[in-house]
Amino acid sequence: MMRYVVAINDYETRNDVIYYNFHINCQKDFKSVHKRYSDLKALNELLQSKNNEFKLKLTLPRFPKKKIFGRTKNSQSDVKNRAQELQQYLEAILNIPTIWSFQFIREYLPKVQLLEETCRLQQINTEYSKDLCWLQMDELKKSFLQRQELFQSNKKNKQKGNNNSGYYQRYHFTINEFTIQNDFVQYLVILTDTKKTTKYQFETRYSNLRDCHKLLEKYQFKNFLPQFPKRRLIGQTIDNPQQIQDRQEQLQRYLNQIFSVQEFVESEPLVYFITRIKLEGKSIRQGQAERVSQFSQQVNGSSFNISQGIEELRQQKSF
Repeated sequence: MMRYVVAINDYETRNDVIYYNFHINCQKDFKSVHKRYSDLKALNELLQSKNNEFKLKLTLPRFPKKKIFGRTKNSQSDVKNRAQELQQYLEAILNIPTIWSFQFIREYLPKVQLLEETCRLQQINTEYSKDLCWLQMDELKKSFLQRQELFQSNKKNKQKGNNNSGYYQRYHFTINEFTIQNDFVQYLVILTDTKKTTKYQFETRYSNLRDCHKLLEKYQFKNFLPQFPKRRLIGQTIDNPQQIQDRQEQLQRYLNQIFSVQEFVESEPLVYFITRIKLEGKSIRQGQAERVSQFSQQVNGSSFNISQGIEELRQQKSF
């Protein structure tokens, strides 16, 4: 079943260029955008680039070809034919869930649908418990007292070029299991979102994470990227259980390192990485005790006070 239905109501000519009025409908909202043929052509080229760059392996619809002879605008029938082709192309593109996290695609989606999708991904929980609230506050206070000394030590020892002050790591990764399939190792990873009540379980390979790291290397970050675990020069990791376990620990450490830096977390590769996990991974609900523990882990420094704690709790509920 299609999530989005696209229609072209009309078109207009501006400065000798045809603009098509796309009407993008979903169940509860719609959005109208005026785009030229060249705008959608640029969208198609960008999508092709991301398909290769992120190794999505998507079978994308064919983009309408440009006329070899003459100009489309000089023939009303040609304009209508192109409008129909562009309508079919855009409708096919917008109904591919894998690409919804890309900003250049989200610009075409209705706002209400974007909000609902965000809420679904983030598993918003509107229930409020006064007892749990004060339990969280108590945990925050204890956490601050226990971590204050460690925080002061870490503050002095921050590496140059890795200033990430004020950012509390939201996503944490644990790799406890693996399976051997054919000639490769599949790692079972648990993603913990400290702002939500849901964990996500997903499977990945060393090569998948390495591809993600290569994407990050193309960005001009102010912070230094952590080194990705190196491949063996001789033999295969799959042949040695101890080396599999060592790599498992290295990958877990690497994931937690890159997701501890806000600049990395906000980059397109990692935004896509998290979104795809939430869309395709298996969700696991957490208990209240575990929720309190994770919430308290976010306090890694700064002076503790009641108003600050309450504000953080409100933010936990509002996201």
